[in-house]
Amino acid sequence: MKDLHIHIERGPYTVSWIENFIERAQQTGMDEICLLEHSIRFKDFHPAFKEAREYNSYQRKWFDEKAQTARTLDEFKALAQEIRSRNYPVKVSFGLEICWFEQHANLIESLVADGFFDYVIGSVHWIDNWTFNQRKYQWLGKDFNKIYKRYYELENSLVQSEIFDIIAHPDLIGCHSLYPDYDLSEAYDCLCRNLVKHNVSLEMNTSKSLGVNSRFLEIAKADGVSFSTGSDAHRPEDVGRNIKEVTELISRR
Repeated sequence: MKDLHIHIERGPYTVSWIENFIERAQQTGMDEICLLEHSIRFKDFHPAFKEAREYNSYQRKWFDEKAQTARTLDEFKALAQEIRSRNYPVKVSFGLEICWFEQHANLIESLVADGFFDYVIGSVHWIDNWTFNQRKYQWLGKDFNKIYKRYYELENSLVQSEIFDIIAHPDLIGCHSLYPDYDLSEAYDCLCRNLVKHNVSLEMNTSKSLGVNSRFLEIAKADGVSFSTGSDAHRPEDVGRNIKEVTELISRR
């Protein structure tokens, strides 16, 4: 069993902090874990957030607060090298969860081109520089159909960039239980076919449910996608959360 989506941001870059995650992985029967950070956590990625920061005052405040504690990729890589030099009963991989901004694809690609990370995970948290998932009230007055259409356009462009190994929580757009008035089956199918074509795995994220909804999962299986499992843990005690259950769900015919 694999938990390939674990954030370490709430603690220091020390071996002792990382070993808390490893210990929990052993307790929950994980064979492999991937420790990662959001791209906003690194100064190297901050140019990609330029337009998002300027979008409105809320996002400017959000970005500026994150920037105060930002590190560099070299610091994270040094921690990874230290952990990689040690032996643990659980395979410990390292990765990044990168916010996808189409206009900054070249920058994003250049920052992972050295192949240092075991997994490069892409996620759509921004629709044309607007953060859709942080506050529900931000949807007031919006055209849900247009939002969903653009979201899946960005999901597909993320996959087609061939920068990423995994697409994170691919149905995050439904986080506020606000939906369009049309059937999403075609959008699911188009994305899944692209995932297969570009050899990108679809993440079954267990942070709030057992991965994607049943219709999405049905289509993904029919299209032959490869799956990744991740708890989206932000603290050691959540490592391995529902990974067994979602792994069984994936294998169920």
